[in-house]
Amino acid sequence: MTTELVERLRAWTYRRQMLGCAASDAVAALRAVVGVYSTHPTAPLSLLARCDLQPEELQRLEQERLVVRIPGMRESSFLVARADAPQVLAATQQPEQRLERRLRDGGLSMDTYRTLSQRVLDCTHEPRFPREISACAGDPAAVLVARVLARAALVLRVNSNLRVDQLRWVATQAWLGETLTGSDCGAALRWLGAEYLRGFGPARVEDFSWWAGLSRREAAQVLQDLEIEDVGEGFLLGLADVGAFGSVATIAGDAIDVLPKWDAYTMAYAPTGRQRLLADEHARLAYTSRDGSPGATAGDGLPLVLRGGRAVGTWSHRFQARSMPVEIAPFPGERVDLDALEAPFQRIARLMGASAQLRLARQAA
Repeated sequence: MTTELVERLRAWTYRRQMLGCAASDAVAALRAVVGVYSTHPTAPLSLLARCDLQPEELQRLEQERLVVRIPGMRESSFLVARADAPQVLAATQQPEQRLERRLRDGGLSMDTYRTLSQRVLDCTHEPRFPREISACAGDPAAVLVARVLARAALVLRVNSNLRVDQLRWVATQAWLGETLTGSDCGAALRWLGAEYLRGFGPARVEDFSWWAGLSRREAAQVLQDLEIEDVGEGFLLGLADVGAFGSVATIAGDAIDVLPKWDAYTMAYAPTGRQRLLADEHARLAYTSRDGSPGATAGDGLPLVLRGGRAVGTWSHRFQARSMPVEIAPFPGERVDLDALEAPFQRIARLMGASAQLRLARQAA
């Protein structure tokens, strides 16, 4: 891949990802990237990288039913705008046999599931913690049933703690006044493909396949029905965006962005297609890997520091009451200026009700 194409991909995607706090609000940020991984603190920090998120805002959006946590791409749980939830669900829905296998793995029969399902739904007319659901239903297996119901989007999860997952479960019908069904699968997949190319493109078929959890053949079939163009080396983009892509402005070289683990951007591309984000030799430091799979094919994107839209190191944090020690590990050959990182990390700490203390870790080998 040419340097010119890599830089153009980086500049275009950086802006489409709404990095640099470019989104007008949290819902606009969500819709720009289809959804963010729902676990905390990933969800709030992914939004903070894209908008001016305030400490109580995410909880307010959930309480106002403007965002929901649902199963989505790659069978993972996502926080998405309620308006987009039916399409995401229809495009990524799993066969009923997959749900049955979850029950068997948990030692439950379908008959027991059906009996407990109604009890769980009756017990979750308002948000409840798992232990409360078990007590209400009178059976510890009710928690497994609630999980399976959540995979079918018949139960939703809400969270009021920005730092960690502290989930309560609620019946979808009771929470929203409706179910999240009704979209045609084929139409929803075309919508998902178009949204992917809008927010993450230009991208290859392999990248869409990786992100959506589809086979390469399925991904290619979805994209072939869209109005797209190859802008070079197999990278596809919607026709309406091709002209603007050719003249996209570069990113300011000193622009700093801090992404959490599993950010929408880091999780968007197949292992062989991440050059716009980082150098190939740094992939093993930016993603987890499986034994025998150099290049990070396990797919878990680690927390990253971006400078000029390019990953230059990873970071980690912990909480000590209202203190948030942060350790930053630059990639080999990269220099990191702690003074330049102070404001971005204090912004993160403020969202979490803390104050950050930064230090450099030994440079990763």
